[in-house]
Amino acid sequence: MREHDTTPVGIADAAYYLPGPAIDVRTWAAAQAVAPNAIAQLEDNGCRYFHEGPDHADVDLIAGAIGQMLARDAAWLPHVRYLIHTHTQNFSMPAPPGSILSDLVARYDLHPALCFSIGHMACAGAISAIAWAERLLRADATARYALVVTSDRVFGDARHRLRLPGTIQSDGASAILVAKDGLRCVLGRIDIFSAPELHAGPSTRANKVAIARQTWIHTRALLLAHSEQAGMQLSDYPQILPVNADRHYWTQIAAGLKLPESHFFFDNIPLRGHACCADLAVNLVDRGFALLDQGQPVLLCGQSNIGAHAAMTLLPAGAVPARHARQEEPACA
Repeated sequence: MREHDTTPVGIADAAYYLPGPAIDVRTWAAAQAVAPNAIAQLEDNGCRYFHEGPDHADVDLIAGAIGQMLARDAAWLPHVRYLIHTHTQNFSMPAPPGSILSDLVARYDLHPALCFSIGHMACAGAISAIAWAERLLRADATARYALVVTSDRVFGDARHRLRLPGTIQSDGASAILVAKDGLRCVLGRIDIFSAPELHAGPSTRANKVAIARQTWIHTRALLLAHSEQAGMQLSDYPQILPVNADRHYWTQIAAGLKLPESHFFFDNIPLRGHACCADLAVNLVDRGFALLDQGQPVLLCGQSNIGAHAAMTLLPAGAVPARHARQEEPACA
């Protein structure tokens, strides 16, 4: 990437797809003999509805999101130079020789110069994928578009669908068109933080305790570092858009940052469930674009239980990021 490259790169469009009608966890969990106190825990943390699509393949979910963008404008499709996929759930990838990327290339007759998947970043993966899309577009003078796609599904009963005390996993997918023209918003600063000691996730009791103690602290530190490097106060953002899970962590983060809880967008936790990597597009479409259209900046945050976290500032179309040049690799807080 050229340090003084001032070509604007941003998001031209985004969409998400959540299969089927919303399901009420009260009746669903009760039918699976989930303990009433577990359901109460979820509701106390703002969880209520979610989506599941057991008859949908990952590519079908992604196609549901891409189809919405194509219905608005299909001119970009033949010009996708880079195709980047990411996911949270380890099983949201078909077994070889199946390939989400190959299936999308064939379904839409794409001719990318490069396509790849980003793994083991969980719900920070979508922001990492956007950072890679920007880097590739800046390094390629003739490239116009990079398409970032995500898909996650949950298989099994309540043991797999519910992550107590504050998450209901949704099936869902998203598509985000990173571009050099026709922008709805401009990419500002992106920061990624990793705590390698937590990479194994909640696989042991000791890890679960460490995650519960450290996750909100890591996220708070990342947000502070990100805002400082972006040259903005956290209070300058009208709202911070987190993932749609673990409200109990976000309330701790808000208190630690001396911000009111209303400074965080929680509306989609009860309405959409946690569609993992798709949460970024869900919240961008449902809330972020409206703020950007009003001329306000947006801060999105990806948080995980494997020590990977990410923060991304989006600026209104036409804005010039104060600190445009970034390192070759996504920055670590």
